[in-house]
Amino acid sequence: MPLPLLPSRYTTLIAGLVAIAGPAGQSEDRDPYFTPTAARSTSSMPRVIIRNMREDRAGNIWFATFGGPIRYDGKEFANFSEEVGLTRTRIFSLLEARSGALWFGSITGGASRYDGKSFEKFTKKEGLGNNDVMWIFEDRDANIWFGTGNGASRYDGKSMTNFTTKEGLVDNAVYTIAQDASGRIWFGTQGGVCSYDGKSFSNLADRVGRPFVNVRSMVVDRSGNLWFGGQEGAFRYDGKTLATFTSREGLLDDFVGSMILDRTGNLWFGHPGSFPSGKGGGASRYDGKSFRHFTQRDGLSSLTVFGMLEDRAGNIWFGSADAGACRYDGKTFTNFSAISPPR
Repeated sequence: MPLPLLPSRYTTLIAGLVAIAGPAGQSEDRDPYFTPTAARSTSSMPRVIIRNMREDRAGNIWFATFGGPIRYDGKEFANFSEEVGLTRTRIFSLLEARSGALWFGSITGGASRYDGKSFEKFTKKEGLGNNDVMWIFEDRDANIWFGTGNGASRYDGKSMTNFTTKEGLVDNAVYTIAQDASGRIWFGTQGGVCSYDGKSFSNLADRVGRPFVNVRSMVVDRSGNLWFGGQEGAFRYDGKTLATFTSREGLLDDFVGSMILDRTGNLWFGHPGSFPSGKGGGASRYDGKSFRHFTQRDGLSSLTVFGMLEDRAGNIWFGSADAGACRYDGKTFTNFSAISPPR
């Protein structure tokens, strides 16, 4: 079933996904694409743009949305904007650290650490490279890394260390971060892919003989291969050679906006599709041999897939730009959002 045409105000919000953030240092009260939810707590997931999802150790599902951080406890969807200190700003990234603390990355409002009772904010004043935080990652030494609009920031629990193109980062717009088995930190950026060994940066383009652009997602598989994706498709790097996956190789669409590795070793690729219709969007699953596509024909609630998550039960969650969230149990899809778009 095709997607209905969206109200003009809603297509404007989707357009905000293309321009991730406003000028650096912009006030969090001036985020033009923030979308307030109708109520603090609802029985269905609000139909706001979902950028990312995480499950905490208690089994709650957290959503990073254009309306703030939303928690699903199995019964209700509650907005935690005030509790985590990030009101009136979009949330792009989420992390539950090994310490149990929850981290939230916002656009224009910096990052926040929440222990379930109180929060602590991290902005440029506290040393963060930029107040637009697109990704949060914890390395094996428990350092917290932030992918920001002005480089990467590393927090060791006491102080921030910032890395930009001056230190060797390939581009200052950092969208995704991962770590391989050797401990090397990898960065997906607007201008390509690079790695950091603790001393210096290395541009992957120099190793494989080709550049990359607009890299939005990244994972390391069970064999230690680095996978990353963006507007040019998905790529697998084994430390020596590069393999490319596009629609010619079986992907549903060339643009890969999100990526996860499930417990069985399957790779899932989220495709946002074209704006505003979502044409070409959906999800692809790769088992190492072949691809399977998931669209609305299979039960997916939206073609505009912007984030994915595998929960502890093995269900795959999909977050969209126009239809909230749905869950796939391996056989059927369950939609958790209201039928009508927000007013």
